[in-house]
Amino acid sequence: MGDSLIKGRGLSPGTATSEVVVCNQLISPLGEISREGLVTSGPCENVNITGKILAFLGGRGSTVGSYTFLELKSRNIGPAGLINESAEQMVVTGAIISDIPMVDRIPLDILSNGDVVYLNGSSGEISIKGVEEKKVATVYLMHGGKVLLLTRSESASSYPGQVSGISGFIEKGESPEQTGRREMEEECGIRDSVTKRIGREIYVRDKNIIYEITPILMESKSDEVKLNDENSGYIWIDPSKMHNYETVPKFKETFVSLVSS
Repeated sequence: MGDSLIKGRGLSPGTATSEVVVCNQLISPLGEISREGLVTSGPCENVNITGKILAFLGGRGSTVGSYTFLELKSRNIGPAGLINESAEQMVVTGAIISDIPMVDRIPLDILSNGDVVYLNGSSGEISIKGVEEKKVATVYLMHGGKVLLLTRSESASSYPGQVSGISGFIEKGESPEQTGRREMEEECGIRDSVTKRIGREIYVRDKNIIYEITPILMESKSDEVKLNDENSGYIWIDPSKMHNYETVPKFKETFVSLVSS
C-alpha cells in the first residue's frame, strides 16, 4: 500500500492491488469491452484490462453489460478491480456478481496510468504506491460580497505565481477550521471572521503528492490585509470575475460549490 489514502464509496467487497488503467470516458461493457478483455472505443481503445484496475468515469448501455465482467472473470481475463467517478447500477451489479472489488467517488485526475493502486471495495478506500497525501485547509474569505485572492510567491513549493485562497497544511490535532483561522492570521493578519460553510474534501494531485483539501467559506468584517512572505499580492474581487485569474486547480469550481450548497 502507498502513503496516500483516498476515501471513496465501497460498492463491491474485496481488495485488489494492481496497476491502474485510467480511461477518461464512459464505458458500455457490452460492446466497448471485448471478449479478449480489450477496451474497443474512446481514448483507451485497444488497451488490455486483464489483471488491471480499470478506472473510468462510469457505465452506460444495456443491463446485459453486467454479464460482460462475469464472462471475463470466468475466463480469468477480467479486471482486478474497478474504480468509477460516478457508478451506474449496471456496472455495480457486474462487479458484485463477478466478485470484482469496486469503489466510486474517486476523481480520475488523481490517478495516472501505471500507478500501483490498492483498492478496498468494502471500505471504499484506495491508496497509491509511492504517492504521498497531505491534508490542507483552504479559506475562501468574503467581505462585502467580494472574495479575497492571494498570489502565491514564486518560491512556493507548489503552483508558484498562481492565485489561491488562504491555504495551509493541517497540523496534528487541528481541525480544518482551526488551520484556516491560524493561516488567515499568519498570511493576512486577519483575526475577525465568521465561518459560513465547510465543504466536502477535494483532491488535487501534483506529481507524487495528493492534496486532500477542505474548503471553508468565511466572512470578515474588515478588508485590511497584511501579507507575510508566503504570498506576493492580493486583491478583493467580485466572484463573477474569478475566471479572469489563473487559479490553482479546482479553485473556481470549489468556490461555486461552496456558495451554492
